[in-house]
Amino acid sequence: MASKIIANIGDRNKARLLFFAYALILFVSEHHFSFMLFNLFLAYASLEISYLLPLFRVRKRSELPASLLVYVLFLLMSPNVFYIVTDLIHLNAFPFRYTEGLRVKEWWHFTILVSGVFIAVFYYATMIKQVLDLLKLSRWSRWSRHILFAFIVLNSVGIYIGRFLRFHSVHLFTEPFKLMQQFIDSITRDALLFIGWITLLQLLVVWMFARAGEGVKT
Repeated sequence: MASKIIANIGDRNKARLLFFAYALILFVSEHHFSFMLFNLFLAYASLEISYLLPLFRVRKRSELPASLLVYVLFLLMSPNVFYIVTDLIHLNAFPFRYTEGLRVKEWWHFTILVSGVFIAVFYYATMIKQVLDLLKLSRWSRWSRHILFAFIVLNSVGIYIGRFLRFHSVHLFTEPFKLMQQFIDSITRDALLFIGWITLLQLLVVWMFARAGEGVKT
């Protein structure tokens, strides 16, 4: 019975359940990853905004300002979802000398961090489903693959800016010129390689998990 109930939970409700369960675990357990609560909240918020996008499709000119605001907010927030995958670098806080025996605390921290990353990948695949469904119903449906690819590349750029330049989405409003200047100055071969690799990782997740028509419309 319990397994049947879990199987019938939609992706949106599953995302909510995962967020609150993970937050509870972070609150009550010993760990080194308190930053994951904020990062996962941003990812969860981005996913929730993706569910609102169909409600803000422009049907008449008077709806344009509100629609533009929501869509721009989504574009700025969306890199926060896959960004969490790069938080795996924080595992370097532990030596993991497995040849010296099992250290349970290290693997508990491993479980906490990797669980958050798994949740973020689920959020990402679910968010992409919403984007694909929206594009499928739009006038640009024939260009949906190209638009999705551009969206993914922009996400990769946002992840690079957040991880290495330490800017957040809000800085596009508060310090746009400083952000753009630092981004342009930071573009090197290595930066482009990072952006390319993160793009490939996102494309892999999309190919494995995201399909148009499977998004939840509730």
